[in-house]
Amino acid sequence: MDRYIDSHNHMHALSWDQWELFAMTGMAGAILSCGNPHVYREIWETPPTAEDIFRFWDSPIRMARVAEEKHFMRLRCAVGVSSMTRVEGWEELIEKLPEYLDDPHVAAVGEAGLDPSQYFQLSWPLEDQARCLEAQARIAAGKGKPLILHTPTPKKSRDFLGKVAVQEEISPEEFRLHYLRRDLEIIDRAGLDPGLLVIDHVDGTIIDFVHRQTRAWCAISIGSALRPIHPDQVTKWVKEYGPGRIMLNSDHLGYRSIDFYSVPKTLRAMRRAGIPDADIRRVSFDNANGLFRLGL
Repeated sequence: MDRYIDSHNHMHALSWDQWELFAMTGMAGAILSCGNPHVYREIWETPPTAEDIFRFWDSPIRMARVAEEKHFMRLRCAVGVSSMTRVEGWEELIEKLPEYLDDPHVAAVGEAGLDPSQYFQLSWPLEDQARCLEAQARIAAGKGKPLILHTPTPKKSRDFLGKVAVQEEISPEEFRLHYLRRDLEIIDRAGLDPGLLVIDHVDGTIIDFVHRQTRAWCAISIGSALRPIHPDQVTKWVKEYGPGRIMLNSDHLGYRSIDFYSVPKTLRAMRRAGIPDADIRRVSFDNANGLFRLGL
């Protein structure tokens, strides 16, 4: 079984047995994206507060501290303020964020990034989201930590908990590129080194832009039902763009059906397509291991 690192997931909401199964698929390490209220099976009728988000940061960090003993894998956390659910008093979180980044089990800021559609019908003005994103990017730059950038996907009400506006005015390509460009303007203004930026949930609508117009990392979420990507498609991208800036993740969370083998299936597809073992290891292990300083 190939060892791999899942560079972005929300599996802190999963059960013991599910973690054991992931370990047996070859997962040697993972980055837990924390601070997202929607990954838990809770319904929010009012916006979560800073205290709620602190709780979502603290619990995965405690889990990361015992993961090697319990599940024989190395876990690190990315803490941040997600724009997918409006947060009251997010400024308090920003004040405490540098302190959290000093914890050895916190490897990155995120996931963060503009999103026009929020869970639970809790709308958040984009101007305020932009302020929140820029503040997080400045802290990441100052601490020399990676920033995991969430790139939004057009959604319908059935995709989310609660109703959201249906995005039908423009094509998915225009939608994705529009918000990615806005994110990059904000992050560039904050002074973050492009080599510390992970553009996540990359798909066919933005992968060419990411490789040709940025110097950021390209993270492909291959386990998400919101943006399903076939292993053969990942194989084609690795062949076209090379393994140098690509990393893989599942983006697994607790309120959807999970394909436990989404990453291993992709590794086997790459091997069948003749991609060299060194390149497979680079996209599935080495890139994330180096960027997030996992020491594996």
